[in-house]
Amino acid sequence: MTRSKIYYIANARMPTERAHGLQIAKMCEAFIEAGVDVELIVPRRGAMNQSLQDFYGLRAAVPIKKLAVLDWYHRGRIGFWLSSCTFMAAYFFYFLWLRLRSGTGVVYTTDIDQFSWACIPFVGKRYFVELHDAKKYGMLYAFFLRRAEGIVVINERIKYAVMREFGIPENRVRVHPNGIDLVFFSDMPSQSEARAALGIPRDRFIALYLGKIYPWKGLGIIAEAARLASGSFFYLVGGTRKEFEETTKSTIGNASILCMGHRPYQEVRQWLAAADVLLVLGTRAHEYSYYHTSPMKLFEYMASHRPIVAARTPANEEIVSDEEVIFYMPDDAADCARAIGETRVDPEAHREKTARAYEKVRPYAWPARARSILDFIAAN
Repeated sequence: MTRSKIYYIANARMPTERAHGLQIAKMCEAFIEAGVDVELIVPRRGAMNQSLQDFYGLRAAVPIKKLAVLDWYHRGRIGFWLSSCTFMAAYFFYFLWLRLRSGTGVVYTTDIDQFSWACIPFVGKRYFVELHDAKKYGMLYAFFLRRAEGIVVINERIKYAVMREFGIPENRVRVHPNGIDLVFFSDMPSQSEARAALGIPRDRFIALYLGKIYPWKGLGIIAEAARLASGSFFYLVGGTRKEFEETTKSTIGNASILCMGHRPYQEVRQWLAAADVLLVLGTRAHEYSYYHTSPMKLFEYMASHRPIVAARTPANEEIVSDEEVIFYMPDDAADCARAIGETRVDPEAHREKTARAYEKVRPYAWPARARSILDFIAAN
């Protein structure tokens, strides 16, 4: 590193139960453990009353600067836009103050939304950008991305889309899928221990989906897959029944689907250990789901030594193959039920897949990701 500090700017409520909050927190932790000073800069909004270290179980305390904003983020699109604009003004003047104090360092930011980065080119520091999907050409995006010292993307498809759309040289774009905390998953409980702790019957065959319930994730097939996968119980950890029904436009009439709501991150190991098979969904109906996502849950699944059933999407196939998971065709509930049934008929046959999945996920540890990004920053 040629700079003394990273200022990580994110227009996000922190801490948050959403996956982007975990990703931001783990990257800050990994930067700190790599010996870099980090300051996370976020809006002061309705955050949970816990430190990042306690909420995410971090090994390092992350210094955080919460800037005063107009907290109308949940008042529709206009409220979100106005609140984000006040965050933009707040970090601009914060960096102006830092310049008067001769502060050094680089800015790192990620694409939480489509515009809160707009003031970053004017804060007087070199900046690096992390993109989680491909961007369509626009003058503001072109101005922003072409002035970035470097761009980190989460898969190859996004890399070439950014290069093509904005004329960015290849040496200024680096691919880094999301990561995994292997230390956190190194001490998994047994299935019987996990089920006892969670109050789950020991004799159930459980297919588990871990994650928030969003329209782009392809959850619409769950109700039909549960009907077809007779004798299996589907546990959805990360959302409520109401969220599921409103998002998928379907009614849960099947007693074998259980929505467990939002659970603390510290319970993740228990839920994964309690399952018989883990589900990674995806849909052709949404470009981000099909082509761009690098789901952290997939890495967590791979680290948990459990069979994985995954939608055969280009995004998932960039990480795993038939050697590590059982694929089903996206949006095909019958094929999803078929794949789940394979793991139930002969669970021992899938031990080699789970072992290969664990070996494949090891290079994706957050510390390795942070060190590579730091090398990228130093080289640019």
